[in-house]
Amino acid sequence: MKSRIIKSRMTSEVREKKIKTNGIWLNVAEKGDEGEPLVLLLHGFPETWFSWRHQIDFLSSHGYHVVAPDLRGYADSDSPPTHESYTVSHLVADVIGLLDHYGTAQAFVAGHDWGAIIGWSLCLFRPDRVKGFVSLSVPYSPRDPNLKPSDLFKSFGDGLYITQFQEPGRAEAAFAKHDCLTVMKKFLLTTRSDFWVAPPNTEIIDDLEVPSTLPDWITEEEIQVYADKFQKSGFTGPLNYYRAMDLNWEILAPWQGYKIVIPTKFIAGDKDIGNEGANGTIKYVKGEMFKSIVPNLEVVVIEDGHHFIQQEMSERVSQEILSFFNKLRNITEWLMLSRFVQSDHRWAMDPDAVKSTLSNLAFGNVLAVAARDYKKEVLANEKAQSSNHVNEEVDLDELMDDPELEKLHADRIAALKREVEKREAFKRQGHGEYREVSEGDFLGEVTRSEKVVSHFYHKEFYRCKIMDKHLKTLAPRHVATKFIKVDAENAPFFVTKLAIKTIALRSAFQGIAIDRLVGFQDLGTKDDFSTTKLENVLIKKGMLSKKKKEEDDEDAEYQESIRRSVRSSENLDSDSE
Repeated sequence: MKSRIIKSRMTSEVREKKIKTNGIWLNVAEKGDEGEPLVLLLHGFPETWFSWRHQIDFLSSHGYHVVAPDLRGYADSDSPPTHESYTVSHLVADVIGLLDHYGTAQAFVAGHDWGAIIGWSLCLFRPDRVKGFVSLSVPYSPRDPNLKPSDLFKSFGDGLYITQFQEPGRAEAAFAKHDCLTVMKKFLLTTRSDFWVAPPNTEIIDDLEVPSTLPDWITEEEIQVYADKFQKSGFTGPLNYYRAMDLNWEILAPWQGYKIVIPTKFIAGDKDIGNEGANGTIKYVKGEMFKSIVPNLEVVVIEDGHHFIQQEMSERVSQEILSFFNKLRNITEWLMLSRFVQSDHRWAMDPDAVKSTLSNLAFGNVLAVAARDYKKEVLANEKAQSSNHVNEEVDLDELMDDPELEKLHADRIAALKREVEKREAFKRQGHGEYREVSEGDFLGEVTRSEKVVSHFYHKEFYRCKIMDKHLKTLAPRHVATKFIKVDAENAPFFVTKLAIKTIALRSAFQGIAIDRLVGFQDLGTKDDFSTTKLENVLIKKGMLSKKKKEEDDEDAEYQESIRRSVRSSENLDSDSE
């Protein structure tokens, strides 16, 4: 769909277009060169992409490709009718679809309010897709296994705004008593810092007040932009986010106790909703509990800031986001590009220097190994070239000034870095080895990875042991796919639910088995099939990535040893699956 260019004094040359993702159309605003790192900005309630107008201009002017969608249910994006379509699984899948649309493996992400909740969930479900996350106003809260959100809200009484939003149609009817411009002023301009609890028999929208004069951070024209969008789209879609909170609580059960490991910055105004007091948010985010579940954390509290902080304190927030993303961006580039030494008129990566620099980082040892491998490759190439051209005179100083050589050198380093980071991200999710998981952990394992091969086995079936041998061999060779096994006798729910036999291949998020093998029917029905045979079947089904040519040439003797080790015994029950 063609983009449309929006030009005004509020936003300069922002491109809007519709993108199909996760079965719906999202309207997105974007600015900046698509070749630059992607920054995804996720708004909250009741906002649109327009709430990020200042950050879109600022970040794009500093070398980022900035994309801000209208979230599902908002403004010009599709609005599914029921609250079941607004769970964090749906919202994260929308975001993943946007990243895939732009061909981006990882992005910087910032979220405000509900956008922050989506960002936290993205970091939890797919940490491999996030370079760094900035949360505005809403911190990550551990799931209480014994208390649903709706039960927690009841403790505040019927006046709590979230409780009033639960009943379909209630808030919509209350909002409809006011014009959209007034509704937007009541929300956007409030300076209340309590938990937004209305007096008895009063709707929260009636309890919020409109100030007599506008603050200097927003204009009547800008508020009207919001009013026009909500006049057209209504409020049901945005309110459905609140109505799906109990469903989110159920969905998040497999991640009980998990930490957010992505580098994170939390920004809030000191007068945001619920921030003040002994039990307020500010005390929580500065305390040890929050730091223990979000260990790679920075906290910034902005004095005299309220809830809609990215608009109210736009310059400060923009600078905070930029400094954080620049730091993460520069660290990865600097680590691989700055540690070079000049020796004998040649440039080579110094592995000892790299290892020293990375000693306190998670990828340090791995990158150091990559550095040593790269150095060996450079020296081997130089040796080969010198033997082939022993009589040629080469001006090494001139060679070092060759921009093409420098570009190849940098590209090689960047490629090494990307590959190592990708493999390590997969390994943090449990890839690279064949592991057994319990029924309770199964859902969490299959939803945290894009590709999963899961073997439901029976310990008495010899064919299951054959399959174990092959999958154990394939797991370290295909790190992009997770390999797990589940004892079928101890997983009655999933065995029944998924009609499991030998192997179930599942996709992330939807929780749907996308393909399966039953017995050995796709493997020639015999027991002495090769690992390569199984590998090719899984590649064909899309569960493994096709190997590079050099990886495809397998040693025949090795394959024969594998076949001998997994060959069926004479007493094999061929009906066992």
